[in-house]
Amino acid sequence: MTTDELVLGEAVRRGELHARFGGTPQGAISPSSRSQMVMLFVAEQPVLDGFTGWGDDKVFHFAGAGMHGDQEMTRGNLALLRHKEQGRAVHLFHQLHMPSDYQGRVYRHLGRFEVDPKQPYYRADAPDAYGDMRTILVFRLRPVGATLPDGPRLPVTPLTETRITKAPELAIAPERRQPQESGGAIVQRLTAEYASHLSGLGHEVVTAHVRVKGETSAGQIDLLDVTDNRLIEVKHSAARQAVRTAIGALMDYRRFFHPTPTLTVLVPAAPREDLLDLCASLCIEVVWPNPEGGYTSTHD
Repeated sequence: MTTDELVLGEAVRRGELHARFGGTPQGAISPSSRSQMVMLFVAEQPVLDGFTGWGDDKVFHFAGAGMHGDQEMTRGNLALLRHKEQGRAVHLFHQLHMPSDYQGRVYRHLGRFEVDPKQPYYRADAPDAYGDMRTILVFRLRPVGATLPDGPRLPVTPLTETRITKAPELAIAPERRQPQESGGAIVQRLTAEYASHLSGLGHEVVTAHVRVKGETSAGQIDLLDVTDNRLIEVKHSAARQAVRTAIGALMDYRRFFHPTPTLTVLVPAAPREDLLDLCASLCIEVVWPNPEGGYTSTHD
């Protein structure tokens, strides 16, 4: 049998496909040495629905194989990546909705594809079968010849370059402190109060979002002091875990800004001396409000 027997738009049971062309009957990636092809199977509702489907870039994004832990470039994933050098054609199939009493899974042939030679794949964070976050591989598949635009679509298409978006304006009206505040409410209040404080000093203060190349989600910078070129991460607590998380976020965001900004952690109370030493060793300012009014800064 040859891949020439595949008809674009053909609906066929998966078992019949393997009888005709070989390959493994399980898994989303099925390489076949008998027919020199790699068959890719997309479920009616993909488990990783945010990473499998057509993107706005006219590329089909296909989450790699591996249900548990970080996905690795082995077995089916490696076969897909190396399909050209191994002389294999890639064919994509999308599962059709069938009556519950219908025997077997039926797929529609969406056409032939190839792994994008410029950016074959990217890595993303997604939950595994247990709900634990892990790293997955997402292949970028470009159509070869005629294809069908059927199948799922990505809710957000990953960017090909990192983009920073500044909010047009920031609501800086301080909020009234509540007797019992959630962590989110504390962050919201601290952010508004400190933004108001900086604005009163004549500083331009905004928020910003960072969309990293290849990512589908954006990270938020709590406050960007444009006047002083300073990134400010706000936390609800001065506990060690909160301070360490703030440090990680600031170090991550800093590399995307030019010129390089200074870094500040804003917390509701003075951290322990050891945590202040940790931040000082990294040249990170720590700021917290004074009970009498104003703010204390380790850079004063």
